[in-house]
Amino acid sequence: MAGQRPLTTFLVLAFAIGGPALAVPGVTGLPAEPFLLVFLFLALLAPALLVTRWADGPGAIRRLLGRTLKWRFGLGRWAVILLGMPTLTLAFAAASGSLQTPDRGWLAEAGWYLFLTLVFGALAANLWEETAWGGFVQSRLMARHGLLVGSLITAVPFAAIHVPLQVGEGWSEFGQGVLVVFVAAPFYRYLLGMHLLDTGGSILAIAVQHAAWNASGNLESAPGEWQPVAAAVLLTLLVAAGRKTWPCEDAPRGLEEEKAAAAGWIGADALRSSGRTRSGRATPSA
Repeated sequence: MAGQRPLTTFLVLAFAIGGPALAVPGVTGLPAEPFLLVFLFLALLAPALLVTRWADGPGAIRRLLGRTLKWRFGLGRWAVILLGMPTLTLAFAAASGSLQTPDRGWLAEAGWYLFLTLVFGALAANLWEETAWGGFVQSRLMARHGLLVGSLITAVPFAAIHVPLQVGEGWSEFGQGVLVVFVAAPFYRYLLGMHLLDTGGSILAIAVQHAAWNASGNLESAPGEWQPVAAAVLLTLLVAAGRKTWPCEDAPRGLEEEKAAAAGWIGADALRSSGRTRSGRATPSA
């Protein structure tokens, strides 16, 4: 089944292990950290690596993990990834009157943000989370459907698997949390899909972007949960507009180029698993 239905196999394993792992802290009141490690490494990373090997053969895991080390892309892209989220989050806080001077000072605030993004977030958690979601799931869906549709499809299970994090809240808070996740996810996966295309499939790029979103939600200077969500939506729109206005020469353009680029990241065997043969004819897979 894994060779013929790699995405289905991955999602069954991820939800079977990850759903309960994320729900346990909310139900029991136990510390969340051990269960988050189970989620990251046993529910996401391990199935992604195993199914990659089953579906694509020898060398496929090395090819996937090699993309976590791909850091050579433009300084402008790095600036967008690292600074876009906190800048827009603080801008929304300032515009709404909720911006405040952090007790620890702005220098400490900046240092804490960089630590949460580059060390704790990206290296400890998001690099492995995005190896599964961006490197495995979204790359395969983009190889089959292109940037827009591939990103939107990825957003559904990506949002759904985060629903158990809302367990333990009141019904009102639970509903609001689920709504925010499902509204934000399509924009966010599209943003990460654009980064993948413009960086040659770098999982490191999207992991740092993911960590930047999480860290922006922990800024003392911008209390509240809505500012980083609004910032992520606006950043997505700005990056999309920038790609139209100032297109990068090496970035894939058009549906077929997007599919070919994503297929190249995951290899010819994975291209067939994504629903296309080398001759370009569709094959049934999921």
